[in-house]
Amino acid sequence: MSDNQLTDRKRTLLGLIIEKYVETAEPVGSYVLIRDGEVELSGATVRNEMRDLEDDGFLTQPHTSAGRIPTEAGYRYYVEHLMAPDQPTTRIQAEVQALGRRAATRAERPKAIGRFVADYIDNAVILRLERDNMYYTGLSHLFAQPEFRDHAHMVDISSVFDECEERLAAVAEAIADEEPVVLIGRDNPLGYGCGTVAVRFGRGTLMVIVGPLRMPYARAVGVLDYLRNIL
Repeated sequence: MSDNQLTDRKRTLLGLIIEKYVETAEPVGSYVLIRDGEVELSGATVRNEMRDLEDDGFLTQPHTSAGRIPTEAGYRYYVEHLMAPDQPTTRIQAEVQALGRRAATRAERPKAIGRFVADYIDNAVILRLERDNMYYTGLSHLFAQPEFRDHAHMVDISSVFDECEERLAAVAEAIADEEPVVLIGRDNPLGYGCGTVAVRFGRGTLMVIVGPLRMPYARAVGVLDYLRNIL
């Protein structure tokens, strides 16, 4: 089944599974969706649909768990077809604007906002500022994610920060306009095993959110879309 032929029910279930997995980092089973009142379907129906989504390549079943987790293709489908950007609340917008006003210098402003975004998304943020100055923050958030309990995975994503300049140039080339772009897995210059949301704003500033594939894409796109309109 091609990705544009998913039934409405499969699309709904895929979106719910991805959002639940992003929230909990635990494989999602049919019983979780039914228990939480997410769907009004029988357990057998949900399991059959999940099995079909796995056969289509959007979900996978880790080890012997009864639950499923999204694949790279699942995340990509979610971002391209299901996700609605989660715009920052009025309170968050006010905090960002206050940070900008309190910044001691014009150069400090994007750094202060980058630190805020790293806390808000609970992942890392890399900034390429004017004249190609690099700044990154939120590494403690990034490496606290459960995906990085795997040493090899942690070492792999650490190389992103060792090769920041070259890799960010490739990210910048992937941004066709001023809207946030999402780069996942094989499409991601920062690495196969991570997710990236990036935007350009101001006079050449590039802001990049870096996380595992399981990152809150809707929140990340929403906050970067807001920032590009005020910075």
